[in-house]
Amino acid sequence: MNHPITRTEVSIFGSNYSISGETDPEYIHRLAKFIDGKMNELSSSLPGASAQKLAILAALNIADEFFQYKELNSDDELSKLYEMKTKKMISMLDEGLIGDIY
Repeated sequence: MNHPITRTEVSIFGSNYSISGETDPEYIHRLAKFIDGKMNELSSSLPGASAQKLAILAALNIADEFFQYKELNSDDELSKLYEMKTKKMISMLDEGLIGDIY
């Protein structure tokens, strides 16, 4: 069943983003809060780092967690669902970030 496309406004590390998609806005907010937390955690360890560097480091940390989970649960249907959702969110974030650049 297709869900209607919604636009969700989130704030990550002091920047606002508009995310469009079929995903539940509450889920988008939870993801944004998680990413914001990762970036703030890294920022306290690397106070002079740029937001871009912190975003890349946060992405690497999240990818590492995902790959570790995936290796432990490679045949699990839940991991396939998480992989699909992760790819979808990355695509949505890419679209949002590209839209903010241009």
